[in-house]
Amino acid sequence: MSLHMSRRSFVKTSALAASSALLLNTTSAFAQEGEGSAPSSGDDVQVIPSACRQCYGRCALFGHVKDGRLVKVEGNPDLFSEGTLCGRAFAIPQELYNPTRIRYPQKRVGERGAGQWKRITWEEAYETARDEYTKIGEEYGWHTIAHQYGTGRDNHQFQAINRLWLELGSTATFGVGNLCWLGSYFTSQRLYGDETQYTGWDGNNADCILIWCRQERSRGYYDWLTVKRAQERGAKVIAVDPRYTCTASKADIWLPIRPGSDMALALAFINEIIHSDKCATDFARYWTNAPFFIDEEGTGYQLRESMIKEGGNEELYPAWDEAHDQLIYWSGDWQNKNGVGGDKALQWLDADGTIVADAKPALSGSREIEGKTYRTSWDILVEHVTPWTIERAAEFCELPEDKIREAISAYIDASPHACFTRGQKVEFSINTSGISQAFTIMMALAGNFDSEGGQNIAREPATGYENSMFDIVPQMKGLMSDLRMSTARNINRLSVCQNTGHQKIWVADDKTGELVETVQKNGGQVVLGQQGGFGAATTKAMLEGDPFQIHGLWQQTSEPIMSIESGRQIAEGMKKLDFFVNVDLYITPSGELADILLPAAHPSEVDRVEWPHSGHGYPTSHTLLIRQPFHAPLGECKDDMDICFEFAKYMNVNMYWKDKYEWFDYMLAGPPTLPEKLKSNFEDFRERISITGVQMTEVRGMPKYESGMMRKSGDMKPGFSTMFRGNKQGAVYRTPGYTLPDGTEVPAHPQSDNAKMELWSEDLLLYGNGPLPIYIEPPITKRSRPDLLEAYPYTLITGGRSHAFFHTEYRNSPWMREVHMFPTVDINPATAAEHGIEQDDWVWIETYVDRIRQRANLTDAMNPDMIHVEHDWWFPEREATDDLHGAFDCNCNILFENDGPYDPAVGTDNYGGLCKIYKAEEGAPNNICMNSEDLKIFLPLSADQLASDGQTDGVVQVTKGGAK
Repeated sequence: MSLHMSRRSFVKTSALAASSALLLNTTSAFAQEGEGSAPSSGDDVQVIPSACRQCYGRCALFGHVKDGRLVKVEGNPDLFSEGTLCGRAFAIPQELYNPTRIRYPQKRVGERGAGQWKRITWEEAYETARDEYTKIGEEYGWHTIAHQYGTGRDNHQFQAINRLWLELGSTATFGVGNLCWLGSYFTSQRLYGDETQYTGWDGNNADCILIWCRQERSRGYYDWLTVKRAQERGAKVIAVDPRYTCTASKADIWLPIRPGSDMALALAFINEIIHSDKCATDFARYWTNAPFFIDEEGTGYQLRESMIKEGGNEELYPAWDEAHDQLIYWSGDWQNKNGVGGDKALQWLDADGTIVADAKPALSGSREIEGKTYRTSWDILVEHVTPWTIERAAEFCELPEDKIREAISAYIDASPHACFTRGQKVEFSINTSGISQAFTIMMALAGNFDSEGGQNIAREPATGYENSMFDIVPQMKGLMSDLRMSTARNINRLSVCQNTGHQKIWVADDKTGELVETVQKNGGQVVLGQQGGFGAATTKAMLEGDPFQIHGLWQQTSEPIMSIESGRQIAEGMKKLDFFVNVDLYITPSGELADILLPAAHPSEVDRVEWPHSGHGYPTSHTLLIRQPFHAPLGECKDDMDICFEFAKYMNVNMYWKDKYEWFDYMLAGPPTLPEKLKSNFEDFRERISITGVQMTEVRGMPKYESGMMRKSGDMKPGFSTMFRGNKQGAVYRTPGYTLPDGTEVPAHPQSDNAKMELWSEDLLLYGNGPLPIYIEPPITKRSRPDLLEAYPYTLITGGRSHAFFHTEYRNSPWMREVHMFPTVDINPATAAEHGIEQDDWVWIETYVDRIRQRANLTDAMNPDMIHVEHDWWFPEREATDDLHGAFDCNCNILFENDGPYDPAVGTDNYGGLCKIYKAEEGAPNNICMNSEDLKIFLPLSADQLASDGQTDGVVQVTKGGAK
């Protein structure tokens, strides 16, 4: 029996399946005789290799299909996930045939939130959307239309969404990535041109694995197998987490850090590394900007020859050559101006422009140049981190000094075979770009870049080509519409973010450690170098018209009411929209406020190249995997990418590729430098199932940054990729004459590509809180808001992951809800006793903003002064008119304001604070499923039921009880 299926034969088979209306027998969702126990062999069963997309794990699996219906899912033991799957994968059939699934386009016929819909055709949906968006764009400006996408675990999907709407001039999005990964990606790309903090750790060869606020068993169990095997051969595992998680329970060293104090610990790591004999000073000297002089008293930028010499070149960076006792210049290669490009690019030159092949740039030492004294960025960094001792970190983090010292020593001793991976909660910070910079410096100076057992640079060596994130057309093509170009040139007045980034924050003074209130000096119009936005900014624009009124919204597989702070305000803002299209599998709380619903195909109903993304180590981080459909999309559902390509034609947007397959072929072909064995096209890839790349040390005997494979420009020169720097992808304060709110005029920023990793970051000076990572106290803690302590004595943390769900998803899955029936708050037994709370009591969790209720779980894994609540809870079993399916009863994100401060580089808000807790005498929320019997309303539909329900009068609402 073949495990492969060509596209041609699949299309033929799926057409037959569609014509037969999926006439299959109904099966139970509970018990062993259900979906998960159908026959797995025989002539009438087809086994299709694919990948799971129920979370980021991408676990390799087989789908067993009988007569066109998925009847069984099992793991593929021969690929990186080693046959492991979780309950979410086994529940895929429950998703595919769920009664709440949207299978035909729908048009709202009642008031927003009334739950009244009527089926329409795709043509009517597209034409209505075209006319309404065009009306808004022409009357108010295209920047008044926001676009939104979900978690982004399907890279190609959100590229297509962004391509469509950026071309149309949209500048606003709720930016879900701000919550979980964008800070790391943004910062890593600007410091060295890749991303290794989530994806790229080599636990298989590590002597130490540092796991920072990450629950390794929450997505992709195979990663935990890597950690377990590492421990068995003697590797140390360090867990940094306020909660005693499963990861913490298995770690050799657990640091129960005070929530929000991560920067203090990271700075202590850097300080100890810099002052140890294991510090990678040669790496710093030759591969980073550590030897560059800084114009501290002038522009604040890295010094250029143009700043010290009349007619000097802005592509030349001065440094001191210890080998020849002379001033030398590093030659950049951005504009290739004034004769420094070509062979002289990315070389050390003397004052006459001659290449100094044996230069030894000095890391330390002040130098007087043309009457002014300059310091190296290395000296500035050392001075900055030296006060951040283990003793200070212990005070800020509320940790024992000896435990911090033990953890740092274990990491340093194991380097360069120590790897690091971090979780999403670290991103939930107003200083996410800064903490990501600190982690980068920590890994680099410990010598763990592209080392065996360290960080594998580049998530995409399987093709050698950097996935062009956030835009389906690679930047090298330079293909942008006139509207997009005009929007980019006028981004300062067209961005939804223009009034952000100047809030008051509490910063720790380096010398004394005292918290000092200050004002962010920058922030801005552009998020991640594109015309995007973030949750709070888009909410204010939509609800309050600040800085302008949002009139239209295109939302695709996303749920911002549940996922973004101040969900009540988001809902009210959506009610004010002139026009709103929502693309999704199901009708969600925000979907109930849309004008048109477009039915998305399930991830298991589409073709896709599965790109390595978010969280997984080597070799997963180097492996491409096929995802292909188990059958044609139900009803008239369509692939999200196909929807974008089709609607682009209605909007006259050039997507560059004619369809997704042409795009896939380009990505799989890779650059000319890619080894032939790794080249592919999509149909060839369908037969291969997966492609695993190789480490550059195996190909060329050297790290990737030495081999030239880091360079996205394709010049194959040694060094890092800095293609994201400068005006190439948009800028904030980089134009001459820009004035900050305090009256400071920002000097024009010279453009450069110097191929150096930036320890001292010019980009973060411009976009963020400063060129070096600084400690910023979160806005709502016992230290920053002692005035709240009497009323709200407990530290509130949010967002711990449950294996039953993925953010807002799977609350309508009988299996997953049976595993995890209710939203759960973790509380220490001693704390619970103080308030008369017993196990499984429903309790109120209240902040100065709002309150929610969840069910109590008493556990010693929580510190007595800390409360943890689950995120993104809603109840599909409640009516649309029943508080938008219960969107505000238990959702922790309504507990926080959206008025900042935010991370000024990427817009991340605060998702923690102070709270009180007390018993909810009312008990559980009304009209929710309370037991397994109640959950039967979500059982999969039979083929007959699917065939008979054309959703003419909307999607059937399966509910538990009536409205309140």
